[in-house]
Amino acid sequence: MFVTEKLNIISTLIERQGFSEKLQKMLGQHYVNLEATLLRAKVLREFSTSRVQYIAQSTIQTEQANLGFLFAPFILANLNQSVIYHSPATAPVLSILGRYYQVGQIQNLKIDEVLSALNLYLDLAETSFSEADFFYFSLIKALCRSDVSQIFLITDLKLDIAQFAEVEKFFKVVIHYIETDPQDKIAEAAELNMRQLFFKNKDDQYIALCEKFSKLNAQLLQCYGIYSQGQAVQLVEDMFYAEHIYEKLSVYGEYIQTRLQHDEHNINANFLA
Repeated sequence: MFVTEKLNIISTLIERQGFSEKLQKMLGQHYVNLEATLLRAKVLREFSTSRVQYIAQSTIQTEQANLGFLFAPFILANLNQSVIYHSPATAPVLSILGRYYQVGQIQNLKIDEVLSALNLYLDLAETSFSEADFFYFSLIKALCRSDVSQIFLITDLKLDIAQFAEVEKFFKVVIHYIETDPQDKIAEAAELNMRQLFFKNKDDQYIALCEKFSKLNAQLLQCYGIYSQGQAVQLVEDMFYAEHIYEKLSVYGEYIQTRLQHDEHNINANFLA
C-alpha cells in the first residue's frame, strides 16, 4: 500500500491479517495523502512539546469485563496526562457515557479544541468496522498525530510483537500492548449502579467489581515504569472510592453537553436568520 517500505510494517502487526480493501478505501477518503501525513507527523514528533497518550480499545461487547478500560482515560487524566481514547460506540459504552452527555452528537466537535480545554477526548467510532480494520485505523490515527508519544493498544487480537519495535523506532513512539480476555464477564453496563461504582459506599458486589477494574487499569500505569503492581492497583482503586473518576467524567460530560447546546443554538439562529 505504501511506497515507503517502513510504513508497510504497520499492516503486519496483526497476525495473518493485513489491510482490507474496505479499510484502504476509507483511508483514501479520510486522508488526502496518508503516507505524507504519517511521515510529516514522524518528523514533527521530535519537536513537539505536547505529549498525548493515545488509547485504542477494541470493541467492548455486552457483559465483558474489559468495559473497565473505558475509565482508563479518566484515570490517566487524573494523573495529569493528556489523553485521547478511541473505541467503537457499542451499547455498553453508550449506556455508561449516555448518562452524562448526548454521546451520539459529538461528531462535529474538534478533537484538538476539547483536548486543549480538558486534556481529554473520547473518540467513539462507528461500529461497522471489523476488529482488524478498527485496530489498524485507530493505530494510523494515532501515528498521524505528531503530539502522540505513547499508544496503548487494548485488544484481544493476536499481535505480532516482533514488529512492534520496528514501528516504535521508525515513528519515535512507545507502544504498549494490553491483551484482553473476551470471556471475562461482568454484569451488563445498563445495570451498573454508578453511585456504587464511583463513590465510597459499596456493597460486596461493587467492592469486587472495583477491584477487578482497578487491576485491569493498573496495567496502563505499570507501563510508565514508576509503579509496582501493588502501587498501581491501589492508586486506581483509590480513584474509584474517592470520586475522582466520577468528577472527571462529570466535568467532561458537562463540557461536551454545553458545547453541543451552544452549537445547536448557533445553527438554529443562523437558520432563522
